[in-house]
Amino acid sequence: MMFKNILVISDNAFLCKKLENILIEKLNSEQKINFSISPFSKMGDFEEFVTSEVLVLDLKNENNVHFIIENYDLVLSIHCKQLFPNTLIDHVKCINIHPGYNPINRGWYPQVFSITNNLPVGATIHEIDHELDHGPVIAREFVEKTSYDTSGSLYDKILEMEIELFSKNIDAILNNTYQTFLPENEGNLFLKKDFNNLCKIDLQEQTTAGEFINKLRALTHKNFKNAYFIDPENGKKIFISLNIEQQKD
Repeated sequence: MMFKNILVISDNAFLCKKLENILIEKLNSEQKINFSISPFSKMGDFEEFVTSEVLVLDLKNENNVHFIIENYDLVLSIHCKQLFPNTLIDHVKCINIHPGYNPINRGWYPQVFSITNNLPVGATIHEIDHELDHGPVIAREFVEKTSYDTSGSLYDKILEMEIELFSKNIDAILNNTYQTFLPENEGNLFLKKDFNNLCKIDLQEQTTAGEFINKLRALTHKNFKNAYFIDPENGKKIFISLNIEQQKD
C-alpha cells in the first residue's frame, strides 16, 4: 500500500531543494507532501530554496510528535539533526538519507572520520530504528575518496550520490514496494563529541606529517572554523585549515 501523506524533515536547505524537485515529479494525485525543519534551523534559508510550505517541528515536543503521527504515514529524514523518538518510529514509517556508508560510517560527519580513520565512505538510504543510523538498508553506494579530498570536497561528492540514490529509489519508497537488507555488523559509530574532541589540536602531540595532514583535511570544510589550537600566550582559539589541490597535468 503506497504512502499518501509524506513529511520531509531536514536541516539542509540545498539538499531539500534538489530532492523536492524529484519528489514533485514522482508524486501522484493521491499523495501530498510537506517540509519541516528543526527549531534551530533558519526558516529564511529554506524559504529561499524550497517552494513548498515549511513547518517548524521540534521532535522533543510530544505535541509535535503526535501531530506527525496523526497526519503522516511516511517521514523522510534528510540530514535532520534531531534524534527521532521511539514513539514516532513505532507509529510511522521513518526513512533516513544518511551521508555515510552504513554500517561503516554511522553517526556524525561520516566524511570527517573516513579521512582520519582511513575508512571507505558513501551514502545510504535506510529505515530508522531505535539506534543511530542502524536500521535496515534500502540502498547504499560508495563514493571515491582521494588523498587530496577535504571534508568539504568529499561531502559534495556524497551529496551527489545521495541525490542519485534518492532518484533511483524514490518510486519504490513512495509506493512502499522497496526491499531492505540488514547491515553486515554494527560497524562504526561516531558521535558529535568525537568530532568536538578531534577539532582541538594538541601542540605537544607527537604524530607523523601524514597523520597531521589527514587531520587537517578532515577538519577543513569550506568556511567552517573547525580545527584550532589554543594560543599559549592569551588562551584564545587559533583556527586553522588546509589549502590543498592536485597538481595540474
